[in-house]
Amino acid sequence: MKLGYRFVAYGFILLALFTEQMSRFGPSTAMIGGMVKKNCSDPSDTGKYCWSEKIQALVIGAFFYGYVFQFPIVGIAARFGFTLVVRIFLILSGVIMLTYPLMASVSPYLLIVGQIIRGLGAGVLIAYQFDMVRKWALPSEAKYLISCNGAIQMFGVGSGPFVAGLTASSIGWEYYFYISGIFFLVILTVSLVLVPSSPHRCRFMSEKELRLYAAQKQEEQKYSNKFAGWRDILRRRYLWAFSVAHIGFNFVAYNLYTTFPFYLDQIQNVSITILSWSIMYFGFGMGVSMILLSKIFQFVDTKTSWLKSRITFTMLPFLVHTVMYLIIPSIDHLAVLFAVTLVIVILCGTLYSGSYFTVNYEVDPVNSPKILSVFNSFGQLPGFFGPLVMVFLTYTDPKTPNYDDVLRSRWNRYFYIMASAPMVSFLALIGAYLLKPSEWKLHPTLKKNTVIKNPAADFSTCRNDCSEFKTDSQTFE
Repeated sequence: MKLGYRFVAYGFILLALFTEQMSRFGPSTAMIGGMVKKNCSDPSDTGKYCWSEKIQALVIGAFFYGYVFQFPIVGIAARFGFTLVVRIFLILSGVIMLTYPLMASVSPYLLIVGQIIRGLGAGVLIAYQFDMVRKWALPSEAKYLISCNGAIQMFGVGSGPFVAGLTASSIGWEYYFYISGIFFLVILTVSLVLVPSSPHRCRFMSEKELRLYAAQKQEEQKYSNKFAGWRDILRRRYLWAFSVAHIGFNFVAYNLYTTFPFYLDQIQNVSITILSWSIMYFGFGMGVSMILLSKIFQFVDTKTSWLKSRITFTMLPFLVHTVMYLIIPSIDHLAVLFAVTLVIVILCGTLYSGSYFTVNYEVDPVNSPKILSVFNSFGQLPGFFGPLVMVFLTYTDPKTPNYDDVLRSRWNRYFYIMASAPMVSFLALIGAYLLKPSEWKLHPTLKKNTVIKNPAADFSTCRNDCSEFKTDSQTFE
């Protein structure tokens, strides 16, 4: 893998995904770390705002109210260009995060509106990663870049709560939001200066590297002359199986970062410092596993067929997740609990690096952003239902007799119910493959025996007129 200017574009999307995830999962830790009072009737409670558990759940989940409706915005972005829409999102996210403490002082409902707006934009950014892979990644680099995208998101997931906890215990919870807002505006600047909407518009790329993209486009023209319409996309059975699978995946993954911290706080009685480190452990563990697993999957692909590899790594992790969730209520020792969550984390990495996320791109690279926007929209249901389900299943009045025993019993019930989500995902994937196995095929442009003719053709004039290699909208003319 020879380094070129395209790696500047890779770095941009990785930094953007990192910051988006860092800003998404920190608010729950900020609430625990001093933003919200734990007991409004206790005069010694140093929390700033007196919000009910329901209000807190709504603020955390509001992000996903916007996120779940991402596919209309992604459709617009696919039609007119992802780059412009993503830049608008970066501006809005920067402003919202910088003014987050101010909005909190006015009303939590103002935060809910801001979270919804950020969720809409974040959905576009998540789909944009596949558009970036299609435009900027060479075929040999695409799968590894998808794994890196997933890994950097998990690093952001782990860093967000950690930074929120660190600032809350030192300089103040407000500074977590200020840091996130500044990051968004820095990324916007990088995008405007260094990363155009497609490689052929890049002022700093060498002519030699530019020819690689022109030759790659030559190969794409043999197989894909236009983008698929929504009707064609929505008829694909694997799309709906991926939607169900993503719901199950996020019930597991989001639980680690949004509701599991409350379990550690209420049942395990961990401090805010340990809580911050534990969430970073979850995020970084998942990120590292994605990078390592991507290499393992490359080896497995050389030993067995693409189909067998993807079916195995798409379906089996959900079964293990079910077992792990059933085990958690019986664990009292914190170290054992973290060992079990490490298994969950590694399998989440498996589901990203060698599972339906990668299959989505490998089956149809051109339309993968739009396909992702659909199943990712449905997959965000756990984002806003999860906190509300947690409150419904676990809330216990402090005046309840035998409060500690009742609270633990309700948390146990919560995990038993959550164990059903990955099992449903497993059944949906099995059903989709059995009903229409012909949809599960590796795209011809990604096969190892694909040969690009005339790769050394002189496309140097493309800098002046690139219309024949246009990649931004609905044509390859």
